[in-house]
Amino acid sequence: MQSKEGTMRCLWLGFGLAALAIAAWVLFQPPQPGLADQGDFDRIMFVSGIELTPENLNDPGFVRFLDYPVTEYRISELNPLRLLAMLAGTSMAYLITFISLICQLLGQDNFKTVYLAILYLLMYLSALYISLRYLNIKDPLKLALFMLIALLVFLDGNYLVWFNSLYGEPMMIASLALYIAAWIYYIYQHRVLKSEAGLFKKILLIFAAAFLLAGSKLQVLSALPIILLMLAGLFKENRRLLKKDEVWLFGLLYVLLILYPVGFNLANRGIYKETQYNAVFYGILKGSPNPAGDLLDLGLNPDLAVDAGKHAFLPREEYVKYIPHSQLTEEQFYSRMNNSKLIKFYLTHPDRFFKGMEYTAGRAFTTSTFLGKYSRQYSEQPVREFDRFTLWSSLREHPALKNLWLVVSLYFLIMIVSMSEYVKHRGQEAARGGIRLLWAVMGIGLLQFPMPLIGNGQADTAKQLFLFNFVFDLMLVVSVCWCLHRFIDFCQQKRRLKAIASSTPSPQRVN
Repeated sequence: MQSKEGTMRCLWLGFGLAALAIAAWVLFQPPQPGLADQGDFDRIMFVSGIELTPENLNDPGFVRFLDYPVTEYRISELNPLRLLAMLAGTSMAYLITFISLICQLLGQDNFKTVYLAILYLLMYLSALYISLRYLNIKDPLKLALFMLIALLVFLDGNYLVWFNSLYGEPMMIASLALYIAAWIYYIYQHRVLKSEAGLFKKILLIFAAAFLLAGSKLQVLSALPIILLMLAGLFKENRRLLKKDEVWLFGLLYVLLILYPVGFNLANRGIYKETQYNAVFYGILKGSPNPAGDLLDLGLNPDLAVDAGKHAFLPREEYVKYIPHSQLTEEQFYSRMNNSKLIKFYLTHPDRFFKGMEYTAGRAFTTSTFLGKYSRQYSEQPVREFDRFTLWSSLREHPALKNLWLVVSLYFLIMIVSMSEYVKHRGQEAARGGIRLLWAVMGIGLLQFPMPLIGNGQADTAKQLFLFNFVFDLMLVVSVCWCLHRFIDFCQQKRRLKAIASSTPSPQRVN
């Protein structure tokens, strides 16, 4: 027993040291990598209270878009308007503002994205540790295999390099990891240990992670119905154990989570119009055999077809007539367009939706990016390749895997097996709670898959599948580890039976 406990302690120590070593090598080994701005950072800077430093803002030779990352910003003064925008804008702003306040207390007036990367790592690695710890894997061999696979997949360099930037992608996966960890911790404490101590604190942890996840990026709001259903089930399960004031606080937090999309949409109205433009002109109309007919089906003026195939980020002279954000486009397009029309179009044109899903699958499983990775001081030529601990993403990005049927098949197979396990574990609420959590996470990932096409056309599809890729990786890790665990159980059972058979004396032969 002591030997087994010592082995487990060594495994946990090795896991922690390996995770820190990989993260340090990927993110902090000189030259320190980052990601160039694709045009996403300005709105993050505004709501977070940071701005470009004078040398970056005024240098006419500096190219901050696409080629070279900017990793240092000036902390601007906090005002009520900016504070209101922060509360409604993005949960990234909470982290950046927290870091900025610490910097100012220490007498610094500059914000560095490396500070944000460190905070992301603390969130992300803590979530990985809590998840593994409270999955309650007691077999050292099973735990070691799970740890090795988790290190390879979840600490891949093409995930971690995003941490040193102002993109919302790392906030998405870090907050989802925390949300999963909070649920696993609750399931272990409440259903394995049967402990009711500190119940509401565990519920508050789930709520906190839910708010961080819902506010990480506009596209994640599609996960909100699943989160609300999970929280409703949580309340139903514990309503008799909560005090009256805890019930009221639970209800208040639940209502705030429902209302959260309202403020988020208002704060992101500009980008919403851009994605809406892309969804129609660069999605439905791009490559359409009958653009005018599609526009009529959408209830729009068929004259809009003159700009079919255009996205919202071209120079003004590239458009024939309907320039994004112009008065004419406002009258003829934005005022008459909404998401329900997009959904209705794809529901009534299933062939177009299927082709769109094939296109989306062709850009799935890609977490690497063409954006510049290193500063201009390191290289005058933009460096777009990144190869620090990227074995997993290199394997995953093989063209043969970019297939819609692969996605459908894996989802179907996991659902069949997990439903079978759910039935088999009747009466074991801890196991069933874990399976329901897996289903919820799968649902969050599945809703992300059609989002790029419906919400943004064919613009930046690979980047918008970032959360889907993370969920898909999580499904693969769980599936592979489940298979390995069953194989280990089979081998151990076979060895036990063999040992029993060899220790049982054979009957003597009667003459």
